[in-house]
Amino acid sequence: MIIEGSKVIDYDMAMEKGVELIRGDNPTLGLLIVCGVNFGLRISDLLGISYDQLKSGEFVVNEKKTKKKRVIRVNKRTKVVLELMKYHNPNSRYVLGGKAFVSQKGTVYSPQHVNRMLKNVFGEGYSSHGLRKGFGRRLYEKMDKDLSIVQMQLQHMNPSDTLKYIGVTQENLNECFDVL
Repeated sequence: MIIEGSKVIDYDMAMEKGVELIRGDNPTLGLLIVCGVNFGLRISDLLGISYDQLKSGEFVVNEKKTKKKRVIRVNKRTKVVLELMKYHNPNSRYVLGGKAFVSQKGTVYSPQHVNRMLKNVFGEGYSSHGLRKGFGRRLYEKMDKDLSIVQMQLQHMNPSDTLKYIGVTQENLNECFDVL
């Protein structure tokens, strides 16, 4: 399903792929995928996260686009993945500290590089924004389709933007008549 440029990355698929990468050859990308789909941040904000923030359990992000503060809570699933990261990569930056999403060269990933890597992992049409959309879609489903919660978390101004963003189409809206 293509929605305004990038595809929604399914939450479960993202978690599975993230764990696979942590256990495999690209733990940093695996962690980025897990954090992206669990925090719903834009890539510019996600790349600024440090391991100390992840370990703290809750932290504040000053969103670059909106200039608003957003409290991020590290949920249980992300904490489990962080432990997995530490176990499979005992000499990683996770133990040492610093920025979480750093290349082998020691520099923070660029958004363009992340998008190229995600395209290789998930296929054509997927990008870092798909992780944010996947977060929104998962939140919508888990919060009994309470659009206002999703709208607030994603910092959207109007509900119709949020519906398009998370992939709710006219076809989905028409299904409401079938449940009556």
